[in-house]
Amino acid sequence: MNIKNFMRFVILIVFLVFIWLLFGKDFLVVNEKPKNSDVIIVLSGGSERLEKAAGLYHSGYADYVLLTNSNASGTTKEKAMALGIPENALIMEGKATSTYTNALFAKDKIDKYSFNSAIVVTSDYHIRRTKLSFDRVFKDSQMEFVYVASASNGEIGQFSNKKALREYIKLIGYILGLYKLIDLEG
Repeated sequence: MNIKNFMRFVILIVFLVFIWLLFGKDFLVVNEKPKNSDVIIVLSGGSERLEKAAGLYHSGYADYVLLTNSNASGTTKEKAMALGIPENALIMEGKATSTYTNALFAKDKIDKYSFNSAIVVTSDYHIRRTKLSFDRVFKDSQMEFVYVASASNGEIGQFSNKKALREYIKLIGYILGLYKLIDLEG
């Protein structure tokens, strides 16, 4: 690592420690007001994500629900249908292995269906990194996103300090571009 990159890393660490001390877990949470969109994108993970998306779907915010990594236990087609989302409203994506590839493979589906707007649903602690990933993948796009958090532990923002610390570490990796080394090999 050359001195310039090392200094960037040190500055980033100091910045993130400052953010942690100032805002703590709140910095990780992005929770925007939902608005009518073409599709609701649900990132694989806990079942609370799919439950939140089903609520948005039933409230009429979108006609379609895209399940990323739809083979994961929390976001299967069967679970979506059990929550009342009809099969013809479901779009399945089964290749994603990370937050970054969730965005990358969601883009393929969004382009295929010519969607212009989306509500992205994931856990409260995970949504800052999700937004970073989608912003990177869609940087040259006119796609409009709204980010809606699902509560991972009762209420929005009530996740553990341990979970927050792990997410900050992952966020540092994403900011530094390390996701490319892990996600896109081979």
